[in-house]
Amino acid sequence: MNEYRHHIQTRGHYQIVALTRDADYEEDDIYAYAVLSSSGLKLRQELTLSDARLWLEQWERELASSGASAPDIMAASRPPAPSTTRPGRRRR
Repeated sequence: MNEYRHHIQTRGHYQIVALTRDADYEEDDIYAYAVLSSSGLKLRQELTLSDARLWLEQWERELASSGASAPDIMAASRPPAPSTTRPGRRRR
């Protein structure tokens, strides 16, 4: 099954998209709405647009109250830790 995303709303680092099984957008073909991160990761799927908006509002409030910033999935990660094996030896 193919899933096509059709942009509905952008809010800060997040998007709400309509999900359909067809590349052409028709309102009658929407089977769900999804909240996506800035990198396109699906954070939540809801049956209605109002539920998706409500979930995003609650998510943003939760992040704000915890003092944490929104996770940036596209941020550079730390370099890997050096290997503990000696050069020329293989792990078993």
